[in-house]
Amino acid sequence: MTSNGPRSLRDAITVLLSQGRFEDGMSTLGGASQMPQVVKLECLGNLHFYKKELQMAVDKYEAAISIDPTYMISRYQYLVGTQDEKSGDFVDAFKRYQAAIDIEPSFVDPYVELGGLLVKIGDLKGAAQCYRDAISLAPSDLSVLYNLKSVLAKLNDGTPETYAAELAKVEAAYAILEESGAVLPEKRCW
Repeated sequence: MTSNGPRSLRDAITVLLSQGRFEDGMSTLGGASQMPQVVKLECLGNLHFYKKELQMAVDKYEAAISIDPTYMISRYQYLVGTQDEKSGDFVDAFKRYQAAIDIEPSFVDPYVELGGLLVKIGDLKGAAQCYRDAISLAPSDLSVLYNLKSVLAKLNDGTPETYAAELAKVEAAYAILEESGAVLPEKRCW
């Protein structure tokens, strides 16, 4: 197994878990006898993360970090960031979300949360970029389109010559998804 092998396998397992294919993910993990313990613990944490058993996820992530304090886990950074944000520590939340993105650029959730945080502090241009990045990862996520549409509408109020075309494009994409039956989950919208 190459040095990147365990991480590639972790990524494949995480995709299965994110799709709700828990048995497939755990079966793949069970067959990975050469996987380092820290990576196995991260995968188990990811299982709990996608089952929405967040404290159990944190416990697994922290067990992995206790083995190797230099091991960075994107979903752990994300979860700590959400707690920092809830407690009003926006600076640390920002750092955690950015760390989650740096660790795993394909993980969409920290982009969404960072966008919402930037809206809270009034950085609409930064929020718009976070939502654009999230859409590039999850183009059919109605909540991300809703958030980008909302931010662009506010930006368009001030400078329509800059944002009108993009806003119209996002509104059209949003309408198409909405007509297809996509449902807007309230918890991911600011």
